[in-house]
Amino acid sequence: MVKTACSAALLTLCLVFGLMLFSGCGDNAQNNEIVGKWVPATATINGETVQFGELNTDSDKFGFVFESNGSCEITIAGTKNSGTYTFNETSVDVEYGGKSEKLRYSDGMLTLNFNYNNETTSFVFTKATETN
Repeated sequence: MVKTACSAALLTLCLVFGLMLFSGCGDNAQNNEIVGKWVPATATINGETVQFGELNTDSDKFGFVFESNGSCEITIAGTKNSGTYTFNETSVDVEYGGKSEKLRYSDGMLTLNFNYNNETTSFVFTKATETN
């Protein structure tokens, strides 16, 4: 009887552990939509939208790299920081260096808005395509 109880407990423990492993996989699959490198596509400054390339600014001065484990690298105005993120289907909340940013996510684009000298500036990022 003790042997049967131990076997049942061991089987239950294995099932619980297996369910925990598989439940973690779902979170990574949800993040796959944003995992990867994001590069600037357009900027809206003083109400005028332009292609990022027209700003005569290196594209590596702004960007995001999201990893499947919830970590990320943020580059804003040439300053790189490591941080973490949470993907909420319509937004990405990024925490880095004691700061936080909320990016809007829609139709495969991320939008970062911030105020500078009482003007709203927006950058739209698209996911970089992988090249071999």
